[in-house]
Amino acid sequence: MTGWHSLNIALFEDEKYRYFQPLTYTRPVYELRLGLYSLRERVSKYFGDIRYLFTREYLKEVYKEFLENKKLSFEAVNPKHELDDILLINGRLVMSKDFADLIKEKVAKAEEFAIFKGKTLIVAKFKKIEEEKLELLINQNITEIIKALPFSEIFNFESAETIDYPWELIKENNNYLKQDIEESSFKKLEEPSCKCSLYGSLNKVLVGENVVLEDFIVLDTRNGPILIDDSATVKAFSVIKGPTYIGKYSVITEFTKVREGSNIGEHCKIGGEVVNVIMHGFANKVHEGFVGRSYIGNWVNLGAATVTSDLKNTFGTVKMELDGERVDTGLRKLGSFIGDMAKTAIGTKIYTGKKIGVAAQLYGTVSTDVPSFTIYAKTLGAKPVEVYLDSVIKSQRKMMTSRGITMTKNYEELIKRLFLLTESERSKFGVKKSVFRL
Repeated sequence: MTGWHSLNIALFEDEKYRYFQPLTYTRPVYELRLGLYSLRERVSKYFGDIRYLFTREYLKEVYKEFLENKKLSFEAVNPKHELDDILLINGRLVMSKDFADLIKEKVAKAEEFAIFKGKTLIVAKFKKIEEEKLELLINQNITEIIKALPFSEIFNFESAETIDYPWELIKENNNYLKQDIEESSFKKLEEPSCKCSLYGSLNKVLVGENVVLEDFIVLDTRNGPILIDDSATVKAFSVIKGPTYIGKYSVITEFTKVREGSNIGEHCKIGGEVVNVIMHGFANKVHEGFVGRSYIGNWVNLGAATVTSDLKNTFGTVKMELDGERVDTGLRKLGSFIGDMAKTAIGTKIYTGKKIGVAAQLYGTVSTDVPSFTIYAKTLGAKPVEVYLDSVIKSQRKMMTSRGITMTKNYEELIKRLFLLTESERSKFGVKKSVFRL
């Protein structure tokens, strides 16, 4: 019987990646973040290098570039050849030590097996997957995979933790952030060189290398730890409440309130007030405004006084549109889900639980989901119109250049592919192909 060390670990997406759009238009579902880590990184924490990664074919080349830039060891994205000794893991699984130990125990006892959570395939071990069946994984046709591949043993674990809906990332973020920071190996801040006020334990303030803490900041660890990563800067008169993570090279501007659950990616610029927000890298929210209980993609720019509402006037639970259905999240507080490259004008206000598509541009008050590549300014008297594709590419290239990054041909092709892929949602929304005027 083979041990888990001899297996080829593979991550796959199932049909539910659609629930996480627009965030998953530009990344595999397992690159969504929860606490300090992506879902992929949580698997790697217990199983080492992930050899094969299955995702939608149009993401393949850009995702390979992402993995290579991160200097991650992998064999292939969407391999097309027969695979031996495979351990398939669902990309929506939130891997934990206990569940990893359970998987390793099953691996040691069974040649081929599957672990389900209800009807959802969570983990499967195979001696061999034939070439023709790999297309089922690439196309997220997990129902057919279950029919096509034999399982000598089947187990069901309802206790397996999966992320089934986007709002669960926000709901669980605070707890995971606290746990992850406490378990991290970052050094504790000893006597700070700045004149700062501390509430709680100094031992709960962790820092990377070359961190800059200016005078007159407040560090509050009474509700959780604070981790400030390499080369990040916290400017004067800011308040940081734990649990909070501030990513590498990010800047917290003067007089900013970074409240509990804030999970800031690398190279971000943050001002105003944020709370329980997950923000991917290279996002800008420099000026006054409020972003709460929201998930923000890469390269998003939020104009001055942008607000994401996270509480209804009725104090009722927030409902979201999900794959054509209206779903009650069960949460009283929930903000927005904003796709990569989206932009808001000054003074933009977004209602609770709204999804903002890739490269969308917002003006005024936004009371509905906004499709990708759409200019939305309904409350200013304009009908929704389609963003010019060339304009999106040109603007994104400028934004990347300003951060010292060159747009690759594959990234440009991804934008073009997404423009076509999201055309039907714009058509359904009534988006016109015309010049935007106010």
